[in-house]
Amino acid sequence: MDLLRLNGLAPENVFEIFSIADDMAAGAHSDFLRGKTVVMFFPAASIRTRVSFEKAIYLMGGQCILFPTETLDKKEDIRDVCGYLDNWADCVVVRHSKIELLEAMADCLDAPLINAMTSMNHPCEILTDMYSLSKIREDFRRDKYLFVGK
Repeated sequence: MDLLRLNGLAPENVFEIFSIADDMAAGAHSDFLRGKTVVMFFPAASIRTRVSFEKAIYLMGGQCILFPTETLDKKEDIRDVCGYLDNWADCVVVRHSKIELLEAMADCLDAPLINAMTSMNHPCEILTDMYSLSKIREDFRRDKYLFVGK
């Protein structure tokens, strides 16, 4: 299953992710990625999100292969690129400004694709925010929120 946008997840999927996070905090799933390879595309300026993914993959027994995001901005057809990635990757994580590129990749890839941020969407960060709120609020879904940023 790909994670491109939050609105692609049903509420029960979100709470299932939270349950898995709780299990992981208790020490479960430490070998979930043993023998697996995650190919990641991140810009050089990314620090927090990239390190978070790399550390999580390592702690779960997996291996990362990292490319700069610009690697995806070439003339080669994205279907061909995805064909190569399917030979090597058990999962692909992409941080790229264009959600349309991620959508095209998701259509071509057999491996799951995770959106690590586009110019319009950051589902992993929002999920972690919601998870944190679920630990301190009675029902975070009933609260009202104000986002301030640029």
